[in-house]
Amino acid sequence: MLIQFSVENYLSIRDKLFLSLEPSADKVHPENIISKGGSRATSTITIYGANASGKSSLFKAITVAFNMIRNSNNVQVTDVLPVVPFKFDFESRNKPTSFEFTFIAKDEKKYVYGFSATKEKIVEEYLYYYSSSKPSLIFDISEQKETKFPRRHKVKLETAYQMNTSKKLFLATATNWNVECTKVPFEWLAESIDTFTDVTNLSGYAFEKYRTDEDNEYVDFTKDLLRQADINISSINVDAKEVSKAGQIPLEGIMIQGRMMRPNFLEKQYHMEITTSHTIREENGKEIEFTLGLHEESLGTQQIFFYGPFLKDAFEKGKTLVLDGIDKSLHPSIVKFIMNLFRDSEVNKNGAQLIATTHETRLLSLEVFRRDQIYFTEKDADTGVTDLYSLDEFSVRKTENIEKGYLMGRYGAIPFLQTEEVL
Repeated sequence: MLIQFSVENYLSIRDKLFLSLEPSADKVHPENIISKGGSRATSTITIYGANASGKSSLFKAITVAFNMIRNSNNVQVTDVLPVVPFKFDFESRNKPTSFEFTFIAKDEKKYVYGFSATKEKIVEEYLYYYSSSKPSLIFDISEQKETKFPRRHKVKLETAYQMNTSKKLFLATATNWNVECTKVPFEWLAESIDTFTDVTNLSGYAFEKYRTDEDNEYVDFTKDLLRQADINISSINVDAKEVSKAGQIPLEGIMIQGRMMRPNFLEKQYHMEITTSHTIREENGKEIEFTLGLHEESLGTQQIFFYGPFLKDAFEKGKTLVLDGIDKSLHPSIVKFIMNLFRDSEVNKNGAQLIATTHETRLLSLEVFRRDQIYFTEKDADTGVTDLYSLDEFSVRKTENIEKGYLMGRYGAIPFLQTEEVL
């Protein structure tokens, strides 16, 4: 369960920003709160803001941080680390980028993990856990101060530290060297969050889930999802065949309706045909079934089809989904339906979470969300710096029309159009 993420000096983010899922003392909408290990967090966060205000910078920061953690053991000494500092002032250009996560892992302990990096090296990294109100050290490594290890794990941590390099995260290295105290937090960071900075990139991964779905569990889940979303599809068929050409080395990828998809984790090439069936009732009452290729379905239907496997995994494993542009090609009612799944305790039994950006203002309602679930991004026109803040920072009445207030600019985070110059 994710409690908080912070980032400093990345893309349009210069100053340290906090995205907190820890709920305020407000008692409204208890169905929007999940609990684990004695801690609480909101199940969903929605983020609004004008185009180029920094929403994508925030989501890219989350994605880059997780990719650095997950891929750390594969980093070579010649590699360039994928951090991009704020470039609109000379001081920030030369400062490291910093990330921090606060979360509850599967052992139900609260952990705080963070690191700072330049393109050349990791300059700071730390991991703490809570067994009481005070944090307990697992490791704290920095160029600016003495390396700290707890006495209990010092020998193993020091041994792993000798094997680490300046471009690898020590958390990953220590876990790879079987240091027990880093295993649980590393596994959470490596497995419990799926981020998508472009929802159109879901397709390749989703198709691989469907291809290996021997018991049709993902297909059945998605079919039920489409039914609940009032989309008339009676069945879905996935036909995957391995493609091989004599005398040629097969490319990695999946052929989808004639288009090659190449997720980097595939070792073979497949041709896939996905068809949907629609049961149509004629005027005489007779039912007839018609078949369509997935590419013939609406973009909204295709998008739900791509969301299906990730929603199923999130609900079953208690994962956190991070989606930039959840409303792409979807009707507001469908977006609201997906978000409401995370509020439904019968569906969301394991504490899954959703963090999503959207421009769909019809979702801005205190009848659905708590004030601490609504965030805004705004970029300063003079400095180019992104700010992130929640509706909870405003004095908002429970009966207030949040959508109207937002569109009127009461909370900022909207574009200021120079209409006279345009017209």
